[in-house]
Amino acid sequence: MQITAVTLDRIGGPVQVETLELADPLDGEVLVKMGASGICHSDQHVVTGQHAAGLPCVLGHEGAGEVVAVGPQVTAVKPGDRVALNWVPSCKACFFCERDQHHLCPVITQRIFTGYMADGTSRISRSGQPILHYSGISTWADHMVVPEECCQILDPEVPYEVAAVVGCAVATGVGAALHCGDISPGDSVVVVGAGGVGLSAVMGAALAEAGQIIAVDREPSKKHLSIDLGATHFVEADTDALGKVIELTAGRGADVVIEAIGSSALQEQWLEAVRPGGTMVLVGVPSISDSTKFVSANLIRSGKTIKGSYYAATDPGQAIEDLCSAFLEGRLPVDRLISKQVRIEDVQDAIDAMLTGSEGRSVIIYD
Repeated sequence: MQITAVTLDRIGGPVQVETLELADPLDGEVLVKMGASGICHSDQHVVTGQHAAGLPCVLGHEGAGEVVAVGPQVTAVKPGDRVALNWVPSCKACFFCERDQHHLCPVITQRIFTGYMADGTSRISRSGQPILHYSGISTWADHMVVPEECCQILDPEVPYEVAAVVGCAVATGVGAALHCGDISPGDSVVVVGAGGVGLSAVMGAALAEAGQIIAVDREPSKKHLSIDLGATHFVEADTDALGKVIELTAGRGADVVIEAIGSSALQEQWLEAVRPGGTMVLVGVPSISDSTKFVSANLIRSGKTIKGSYYAATDPGQAIEDLCSAFLEGRLPVDRLISKQVRIEDVQDAIDAMLTGSEGRSVIIYD
């Protein structure tokens, strides 16, 4: 079948919207008609070369839609099922899965991150030449063949646009707050960077009933959205932002600081905002050529903990289900995170808007 998709042929771009060929699903594969797909900084990082990916590829890793066909041996889903797509599926049986660290499972992700399906080929092509599947799911397309393991069945009441952003940004930010920050009721929390992941960390801190949630961002326009999603304070990221946060936290620093931008300089700077005995969570991913330096003697004497938080920091499939339930129960206002809906033809405009840092999340909506 022919599909409309967003492709990247080389580092630096440009991305382009074009018509491609999509083959039928094979063993263990599912054809999904996309309903919505989120626009994430990680996709832009592939364009710039900050994140590695096989090229050429169809971009996109936040998506939700309807199963329209299944290949042989598929048992988990059937045509007509509404699904969210999970780009870090777990095998449920390896060393990490047995220790409830499903987000670190390498068994399936090592394969899908190559851009190929289980048989070592791609279902996407252009004039007979293969186009790779980014993160195994390539959601910036109106239809896509994905591994069965990547499909998480949705409650029919969850809108596709909500499920799409839950599948990455929300799961990542909330996971950093709940599963790595271990936030307790009444804690003071600082979130550095009010992008999609940072704002989701704000929602996660609110879900954990933190007593003080301070959002920090360079864009003053993010104040209203930060407060709307659960922040108690907003600090503009100017030269005195660190001092303002220390003052707001009674001179001690915060119980938990979550760095959601991915800047080594900011990671080093904002460790100072963590109180002695507190925790810093690193969820923003710096460039692979970047490095962060900490003075280990200070770290030891202060008793501070630094944790890395990857994706949902728990079983991703279960996280998607739980977070969608929290949305339906009114405890997680994911819909307010979405600031704009666009057509696939306007994806570059949405990327440009994201890079200004002045908005929440944009999502592609399909017919």
